[in-house]
Amino acid sequence: MRAETLILTGLLLLRFGRGELDPKIISFSRGVQLFVKGIYVEAPKLQILLPAGLWMETSDADIFTCIITGLHTTQIRVTWKINKTTVTERHTTADIFKEPDGTYTALGHFYPSPGHKLTTEEVYRCEVEQAGMIYYEEVWPSHCD
Repeated sequence: MRAETLILTGLLLLRFGRGELDPKIISFSRGVQLFVKGIYVEAPKLQILLPAGLWMETSDADIFTCIITGLHTTQIRVTWKINKTTVTERHTTADIFKEPDGTYTALGHFYPSPGHKLTTEEVYRCEVEQAGMIYYEEVWPSHCD
């Protein structure tokens, strides 16, 4: 059996989950075994908070907040999109906090240009990149009535 096959098989055995060790042992033939120890890693969870209706009526700018929980590193990138178009970084910020369980929570804020009005046709998307993986959440203001 080729080494590439063994490595690929070992990688396929790694499961993502809750941060617990997951030992796997596989026997390929008499005397040949592969031992794989992996750590379950749960995907972060995202939730977008839209501006409150009353605040939107009394302010020139809306503030969107994306709450990202269950991060495993502070090395993340938060990106906002409107209708699949990335907004400029000067309109976004991110704050990261360490939780008691060792994970991190991030707050990604999006400040649209002054005068930007929320429309029912737009789709707002918050993306977070962590360790090369992109996770996202989308909201449609038309679904929030």
